[in-house]
Formats: sequence, structure tokens, C-alpha cells
Amino acid sequence: MRAFQTATETVAAPPLRNPSGPPGAPAIVLGGSEDSRLLLRGLLRLHRHRVLLEGPTHEGIERVPVSPDQKVLVLDAGTGKSDSSFSELQAALQGRGDLSAIVILPSADPALEAKAREAGAKTILVRPFAIRDFIQAVDSVGTPSATT
Repeated sequence: MRAFQTATETVAAPPLRNPSGPPGAPAIVLGGSEDSRLLLRGLLRLHRHRVLLEGPTHEGIERVPVSPDQKVLVLDAGTGKSDSSFSELQAALQGRGDLSAIVILPSADPALEAKAREAGAKTILVRPFAIRDFIQAVDSVGTPSATT
């Protein structure tokens, strides 16, 4: 019993990006609930991405200046309002060559995936997804040479 009480558990943590390395691509978080945007914003900041704008709709995206720097737009399609989310995505991307979009779908649905791609999504993630998959998607879409 004493050995059990004094035993320690070691858990290997996944490797983290170098905190002194270059910052990630700037990001914009749209759609979903306030809680899901809060979580996405926190994950982005934790992995050194600066969040330029966050909100339920694309309103205000015109205040983010167009620049040669690639920006990542993360759209949480949420539940039940996916069609309006895709029109929001199309409106947000219109005339913005500096934005690349990642869409988060509530479930695997080929029809929704096709609509997301038609609206301009470069990458699609389906809930539930691993945090490392989300960050890999952001990092790959946020680089100017990324192609999918």
C-alpha cells in the first residue's frame, strides 16, 4: 500500500512549438457559438497565431486591411445553419486574396463538404477533431506556399 501511495505517474507531453520561433499566420475566427469561438481563439493564441477579428458573422472583416501577408479565416459552421455559414464564407472571401479558409463542420456530410469547398474552403475539419489536426491545418493554410 505504501508503494502505491508514493508512486508517481509520468505522462509524456507532446512536443510544443518553439516559443521563441516565428509567430504563426494572423487569423480571423467567424461563426459558431461564443464558447466555440473562445476555444478556437485560445488554441490559436496558444500556438502563436494572432487573432485579428472574431465574431458570429463576416461583418467587420472589411476593417482588416488587405495585405500581402496570408491570413487564416476559421469558420465554425456550427449546427443547423450551415447554408448561411457558407454564404457568410463566400462574402468574407470575396475579393480577398490574402485569406485562406478552414471550415469546421458539425458532422461528416459529403454534401456539406462540397458546399464548403464551393464557398472557398481550402481545408475542412469535422467535429470532433484533434487539436494537432486543427493547428496543422492552420499552419499549412497560413503559409503562402500552401496548396491543397
